[in-house]
Amino acid sequence: MRRVLKFGVISLITALAFGKDKPTVTIQVVSSQGSKREYTYTTPATAGKSTTNCSTNGSVNGDYMNANTDCSTTSTPGTPASTHTSYIPQEHVYAIMPDGNHVTLWCQEGWRHCASLQPGNYDAELKGDAAWIHTHDLSGKVRKVKYHAVGGWSEGHGEKN
Repeated sequence: MRRVLKFGVISLITALAFGKDKPTVTIQVVSSQGSKREYTYTTPATAGKSTTNCSTNGSVNGDYMNANTDCSTTSTPGTPASTHTSYIPQEHVYAIMPDGNHVTLWCQEGWRHCASLQPGNYDAELKGDAAWIHTHDLSGKVRKVKYHAVGGWSEGHGEKN
């Protein structure tokens, strides 16, 4: 009996730790629009640098010393500061939630892969302002793509309120 109880407690803890899927709802995607967020950053300037190496050899003859010193200098020029421009892909999905609200769901590439969704119905898990929309890859495997609700839109399919 104790062994069964212990197994039950371990199973419960494991289930809670790994969690199970959240309840799903069906949302209607009306349209999806990709964009790129442009940002700039600056690489700081570097100072020039020179290194000199010298070697001396010679001999002592009585009270006289005869020596030669050879030096060589290597210089690396500095670089000026430079400005770079880069882009981060984003996706805006215009959807109708189960309660009838029109929301704009936003995803930005980086830590996740965003998907451009075709119009239609999708299963989604909701928590706070986040929606994990269930999509399918080419093998048919279900992927959950995380989007954040960032606002509403009007009937013009994507025009923000």
